[in-house]
Amino acid sequence: MKMIKKKSKNNRHTFLSQVVLQLKALTDATKLANENPEIRQLTKKSLQDYYWQISDTKQLYDLERGKDFSLLHSILRTWKQIKFLRQQQGFTSTPVKLQFQRIKMNKCDEQNQEELLGMSETKKETEGKVLENGEKQESFSYLASELEETDIERIKPITLMPQLSFTAELTNLSKCSLHEQKRRAKIQKLKYFIKILYNDKQVSCSSVSPLQFDFKVMFQQIFNIQLICWPETICLEEYESQIEKDISISDVNSITTQRINSANFLKKMRRLIMKRIVKVSKFNLSDVVADYEEIVSASQLTDAVCKLVEQHRKLKPQRKERKKVAAQTICDGDIKILVRILRAYNIPTRNIAVNRVLDLPTYLKSSISCLRHKETIKSVESDEILNEDTVQPFVEVSFQHTVYKTSTASGSHPCWNEEIKVDFISPGHDYSFSSLSKLKDNIYINIFDEMIIEKHEDPYFKSCSSHSHIRKNWLGSIVFPFSALLQQSEISGTFQVNIPPVLLGYTWSKTYVSPKEDNNGQNLKECIFLNIFATIEPQISYVTCNPELDKFSDLTDVLERAQIFKKTCKAMFPNRRITTTVFNSEGIQILVTRYIKALNPPQQFLDMFLHDSSATLDLIARFVSLIPIVPDILDENDGFDIWMTSERCISLAIGNKEEHAILLCNFFLYFGKKALVLLGTSMLEGQVAYVLTQETNEYLLWNPLTGQCHKQFDPFCPLQSVDCLFDDGNVWFNIQQNNTPMAVHFDYLKESFWKQLLPKNFQGTKPHTIQPEEIIYCETSKSMIEDLKNRIERTLKRKMMEWRPKQPTRWNRQCTYILRKILPTLELGTGSFVSSEEESEFERLLQLYWVTGFPIQMPYTDVESIIDAVYQTGIHSSEFPQTEFALAVYIHPYPNNILSVWVYLASLARYQ
Repeated sequence: MKMIKKKSKNNRHTFLSQVVLQLKALTDATKLANENPEIRQLTKKSLQDYYWQISDTKQLYDLERGKDFSLLHSILRTWKQIKFLRQQQGFTSTPVKLQFQRIKMNKCDEQNQEELLGMSETKKETEGKVLENGEKQESFSYLASELEETDIERIKPITLMPQLSFTAELTNLSKCSLHEQKRRAKIQKLKYFIKILYNDKQVSCSSVSPLQFDFKVMFQQIFNIQLICWPETICLEEYESQIEKDISISDVNSITTQRINSANFLKKMRRLIMKRIVKVSKFNLSDVVADYEEIVSASQLTDAVCKLVEQHRKLKPQRKERKKVAAQTICDGDIKILVRILRAYNIPTRNIAVNRVLDLPTYLKSSISCLRHKETIKSVESDEILNEDTVQPFVEVSFQHTVYKTSTASGSHPCWNEEIKVDFISPGHDYSFSSLSKLKDNIYINIFDEMIIEKHEDPYFKSCSSHSHIRKNWLGSIVFPFSALLQQSEISGTFQVNIPPVLLGYTWSKTYVSPKEDNNGQNLKECIFLNIFATIEPQISYVTCNPELDKFSDLTDVLERAQIFKKTCKAMFPNRRITTTVFNSEGIQILVTRYIKALNPPQQFLDMFLHDSSATLDLIARFVSLIPIVPDILDENDGFDIWMTSERCISLAIGNKEEHAILLCNFFLYFGKKALVLLGTSMLEGQVAYVLTQETNEYLLWNPLTGQCHKQFDPFCPLQSVDCLFDDGNVWFNIQQNNTPMAVHFDYLKESFWKQLLPKNFQGTKPHTIQPEEIIYCETSKSMIEDLKNRIERTLKRKMMEWRPKQPTRWNRQCTYILRKILPTLELGTGSFVSSEEESEFERLLQLYWVTGFPIQMPYTDVESIIDAVYQTGIHSSEFPQTEFALAVYIHPYPNNILSVWVYLASLARYQ
């Protein structure tokens, strides 16, 4: 509205000034013609030019004036319509009031108006004057009569201006409709910030401020910028921060409501605690200047001088680390995610044969054989397995809903060696490290088997005409968060692929190829391995800060020792993790040892395997892995860790990596196990927390996020480094040169291997634990589980049909019934059919269809995460028109609304 008023006012002022100037020129030319008859002819021509210019100016002015009147009428008409709608609905949605005010003319406009009136009188006085030769100045009389039509007295600016005032009162939220309540809730989530750019580089940024109900954003900040040279440009850019998912509480059940409330509680708690902590961050010169290398000694200065005269190319060049770029200097298009897919091992092959001789479909063809021979696949005997060429694998890299694909290879052990460049644009175009670290997106690397399905129009004339349809079958995936790649700058190695417990339609290859990392000869025949390399180009640097002791800390003498111990350890190994103190939910700084205490697991776990302790431990580890995880946020406040107690983690059904490890460690201590919490880094997960247990002859490493247990010398253990350990009595820092799990000596009592925080003869008071005496568990509502299961199943079916807009989606009820019977057995680990009757039904189904499918399992966080997991499998992408689908959902409840969600997906192609 302000821009409209300013524009119309400037236009009127411009045209009014043009009219004044041109009429002045007309008057001067008239006087000059009266005084000097010799230039009469030239003056007459000039007056004609002035006339046409004045006439054009007058038309433009009238046009703009008409637009202003039309705009005012349109504003008033629209406002009356809005007001009428408000009266009908019975409330006002905004406290805005529209008024039209008459504005006063400024001195310039008044002076121009007086000059116009004065020149009008002068024009009239000059009419009828006779020249010295007695002739009437016909041309002047003609022009004067024409200029009368301009009606100079009518040239007056519009003095009515619309004004918006915020005087009306907002309708109470309780009296508004549900739609209006949702709209206001959505407005509250809109937040904005301003970036200050100096020569197109960001130098400062405002805090994030919410959008108010009057559509205003209040920043109220002052920024000081030190200028070394005169800037070419200084730009202020307004951005909208990333909007959180709009989830209506009224549309979900109590379990989903708990997830939403728990996440909101953690955000609020962290925000309140951070306000009480003093933050100190300092940027070094190397964090801002790209080409910078600090010289701290005379020897370094000598080396730097010698580099100037040394040969540019060496016979044995040394690898140099990549330069890190400050996040403040990055713009759109500067960041690329590079993913190189090298090779894979032991991909399962298609198993079209079942327990009897089948007439295989003539339309099943692999993509390679179709191009080579154009032949159909023949039937196979009951004990035969198709050869190694019956799988055509390719890899898809997916990030932020953008998919990149490799070429299609052949066989169970393919080699691609292809590099994929993934484009990356930060939401809100904000590339500060705090903004990048808040991204919760994952990088998905999925392995598929590509098939070309040919359907002939006439079975007797197969060479005449046929239609080819592409179908891809999901075999497994590797998933890692963007934050892990951001933190480590690169991920490289051979990793075990996450595969479902069952792959319908596929069998494991008879020729096992061991990856080179498998130097222990584990012979993992039923595992897929993928060799990848991923990095961010350029590498991004970030700055962390360390908390200072304040009045909210307890046992200051012990905490001072902990701070000194941490600085000493960081000086020895700067890249290793060491955590001695954290902040609890009340904002008090305490030792990490106070979180360790033996706690009771749910009683049903103790009763399930009375005589099998190892099975009980596996079940407990699985239970902890089903608790939803809080995503990592690596920002400038990385030194401030806030941990909840195990009881709070269970009651909220959410926790971070360290809280998962502490809970699992406390459960193991309940069984009398010797357990410690291990802090380190993982190639695929970034900073991690594991649980270390000691058995008779070996150490075991438990991943609390997956529930998997790895032996110390497992070459495919995701744990990359072992940095520190802690239990209820002490903290140990690893001072061994090699900190990989297979090389570490876990005898933490040896001071040559481990540096301990508290010495054996420490006289200080041992801090008491903050954990409760026991954890009280509550039963999960079965009715809510059934409602959630039906909701997920309906949503997935609807999404499957939305993902297939050009093909019909047919559901096979018989197969769905069988899958529903199978799913509960998978949770218990039996993996067998429920009864011989259902087994025979499945065999009859296999006689009619070639079935491919798999079950996927995940902890329940929200429905969106389940939808995304199903979409990543690509099972919906089959182009064959006669494809049928089966989908079954099962939710296994654990105490405190902790759930294990199973989704079984199957694709069925009918034999010809």
